[in-house]
Amino acid sequence: MDTFALAPLDHAYPEIQHRLWAHWTGADSTGVHVIEQKEDLDFAVKLTHDEHWYYTHLEIGRMLELDPQGSFIFEDRGQRLGFITTVTYGRTGVIGHLIVAKDARRRKIGETLLKEAMAYLDGKGVETMMLYASGDGQKLYSRHGFTVRQNALVLHTRLDRTLLQSSKQRCEPMTSRDLRAVIEMDSELFQDDRSKIMKILFRDYPRGAFKLERDGRLVGFIMGRPDHVGYDLGPWACSSNDPRDAEALFESLLPVLGEGVLYIGTFPRNEHAVRIFTRIPKIFELPVPLMIKGKDRYPGSDRVYAVAAMELG
Repeated sequence: MDTFALAPLDHAYPEIQHRLWAHWTGADSTGVHVIEQKEDLDFAVKLTHDEHWYYTHLEIGRMLELDPQGSFIFEDRGQRLGFITTVTYGRTGVIGHLIVAKDARRRKIGETLLKEAMAYLDGKGVETMMLYASGDGQKLYSRHGFTVRQNALVLHTRLDRTLLQSSKQRCEPMTSRDLRAVIEMDSELFQDDRSKIMKILFRDYPRGAFKLERDGRLVGFIMGRPDHVGYDLGPWACSSNDPRDAEALFESLLPVLGEGVLYIGTFPRNEHAVRIFTRIPKIFELPVPLMIKGKDRYPGSDRVYAVAAMELG
């Protein structure tokens, strides 16, 4: 698809509306400021489209809901030239997007934004900063103390009618009562408390959340949701050593989804996940290094089948 219409802000989360529209101080027009105006959000979304990432107001709005002061715009004499997003989970800071307009590159704008984001996360007392690096950004992140801990894999696959019709719901739908156990499993795998994002993802699309229990104990869970061009898969985790358990979760989710593109972020270390995804027609595949400054995250990635989203950690 070559062009995408930008969704109006009215379709973003209602709880961030007043903050995005108000409180702009109009201070120094050159430098870095927090994403606060509607025009800031419009610019950020458009810049992701220019890079063929195609994020929506809803997706970036989700990050602003998670951390209202953690995303920044670089502006020079009234012209917006780049932005960066962050979210914080406990003692972990995640750097999501870092994009500079093509005609403004090689002016240290990306580095300025990265320093601002890192200073903000340091001020929140994080012990770990993490990000998934693009090829262009890896050298920049390395200069600021990030190291590659493991590789992730971004996949775009196609859900067709045959696959959907052959899948059966074999796991129970998740309810709000299950969130505590799901959050505990996620915290063990990620190594920090991500309860806020887990609750938000469940709130946004509860139909796409399933669990697998055995003897009254949670064995695994999966979440998926539609976006403007297809479906996002994740988080998806399974603690058992039986790959059939993870497949049961995946097949339970598929009938809720429809035909279209499925967006996945996974870890090649999880051989079971890779085998499951090879059964789905692949459109796009990109290895992406997980870079971390500080303590490790996702040490148990062999039990993680899909992350929530690259920008969410």
